[in-house]
Amino acid sequence: FAKGKEDAQLITSGITLEYEVNNNTSSADKVNFWKYAEDYGFNIEPDEGITGNKLKGTLTLSKDKKYFEATAIPVVPYNDNQKQVNPYQTVKITVRESSTGKILAIQDNVVLPVSDEMMCSNCHGTEDTDKNILKSHDKKEGTKLYADLTQNNRHSCSECHSDNISNVPDKSNVPSLSLAMHGFHSQTMGMSKLENQCYNCHPGTVTKCLRGVMAANNITCNNSNCHGNIEQVSQSIENGRKPWLDEPDCGACHGPAYAVNPGILYHNSYLINGPDEMNGQIKCTSCHNSPHSEWPSTLTLDNVIPLQLYGKPDFIRQCSACHEGTGKLHGAGR
Repeated sequence: FAKGKEDAQLITSGITLEYEVNNNTSSADKVNFWKYAEDYGFNIEPDEGITGNKLKGTLTLSKDKKYFEATAIPVVPYNDNQKQVNPYQTVKITVRESSTGKILAIQDNVVLPVSDEMMCSNCHGTEDTDKNILKSHDKKEGTKLYADLTQNNRHSCSECHSDNISNVPDKSNVPSLSLAMHGFHSQTMGMSKLENQCYNCHPGTVTKCLRGVMAANNITCNNSNCHGNIEQVSQSIENGRKPWLDEPDCGACHGPAYAVNPGILYHNSYLINGPDEMNGQIKCTSCHNSPHSEWPSTLTLDNVIPLQLYGKPDFIRQCSACHEGTGKLHGAGR
């Protein structure tokens, strides 16, 4: 946005936005994804993501022409020359004037979360975990996944299971991947010793991805107005919820004034009850940050932007934090 009371308009032309992951110039030498990428249908070069982006590049204008984005950046949670896991990588964003290359703005600590922390080994053994999982699947479902693996024939879960995050459509008489995972494991998760059972599969006891202001106030994913426990997640899918497409709505707790746009996920929703010139122009995440890391976050890195604006961690309460004037968000200035 241009700064100023009269010209706070969205700028989508005449500028170029560049991104670069800090202290992370390669990924292919740190994980084995690219070794097997072709087996799963991805014809990509080392250090190239599944949408063609790399660890350094240019953001493109979104389909609705209201923001810039770079999808599927192939980052891993390991910095160059470091063995210690770092699930909170940072990115430098540079805004340039397209015609001259002049730098207009720099933000060098945008958090890019990434984790490989799936603790399947908690239940499937710390050695040959992947093979143990395939054997268990074969025993339960009568498949031959392990035998195929020994012949160097690898299968993707989406060959049989639908998956909305990968745009794999429904398949008759086979549960979606989300239902299969949550439904089956809900029967065994009672054996888990973790207080937050979600962390058996989602990142995790090291990553602690649930780190926003709600987590700080002991509002967990298990809250029924959010995701609920693993049994509730499974049952909600059985009842017709579409995984990845139907997700928690802020309005369930905060009321309709703070609800997401109808039929739209939080991270794609826009302000709709603020100043007229801002409605439908600024994303909810611009003032509240990403899901699970809502401002003020318990992770200091997440709070870089509000710290720069306010000098303290907080969500963006007033338009005047970025623009001249005193417009109030959500019609209330909360």
